[in-house]
Amino acid sequence: MYLKFLCCDVYARIACDLVSKSPHIIDLEFIPMLVHMEPRKLGETLKRKITQSTENPTGIGPVYDALILGFGLCGNAVIGLSCSVPMIIPRVHDCCTVHLGSKDRFAQVFGDKLSARWCSTGYYERGKLNAIGFSDLEQLSNHKTTEEYRGYLEMYDEETADYIWETLHPKMEEIESVYIEIDGFEYSNAKELYRADMEGADVRLITVAGDISMLQDLVNGNWDNERFLTVQPNKGIVGIYDMDRVMEAE
Repeated sequence: MYLKFLCCDVYARIACDLVSKSPHIIDLEFIPMLVHMEPRKLGETLKRKITQSTENPTGIGPVYDALILGFGLCGNAVIGLSCSVPMIIPRVHDCCTVHLGSKDRFAQVFGDKLSARWCSTGYYERGKLNAIGFSDLEQLSNHKTTEEYRGYLEMYDEETADYIWETLHPKMEEIESVYIEIDGFEYSNAKELYRADMEGADVRLITVAGDISMLQDLVNGNWDNERFLTVQPNKGIVGIYDMDRVMEAE
């Protein structure tokens, strides 16, 4: 297959390696992780990139068999996205699940602490090392993709919904953080730098093993319906906001 891969650069090291080994021909394009700071802007960027990648009015340029997205719900940035060719996206809320390889592994690591602080090499490199305070990047998409928050948003404006959420879910003092270590891709000193950050904040660092299998299967075309949503041409992505299906197409 001839694929277009629009990918968050949080996966830059891994994606480049996987694309080079894929049996398919893949045009890879990265979108900066920092665009997540404004989910609406990220959605607009993805929509524009999808259009540029798949519309071919002159007949000149690539015609892809499918477009794959290295994103999750990401603060609802992907809601409403559609494409003129099949579009495949992991059924995840954000990149944390992808870094761990599965939703079951995510549940095992985080349990009922869905908003716990975490990091990875890519997350650190594309966050703090891109000259922005890492604390500003904490959990870019978490609660705003939950069914509870979406319910508030349907009844109130965003400011009121945020106030209700913060009142019902006061920020707890953090005593530990998870670092997802991915074997074979820990080339920089990101882990040591993040550990120093956490020690300075009196937060204990817990290291868990990551798993590239979900991203690998996305790149290799192993798109089972349980882990990936295949959006048929001219259908759009809608949010389900559970921990299983996450999103559907309509």
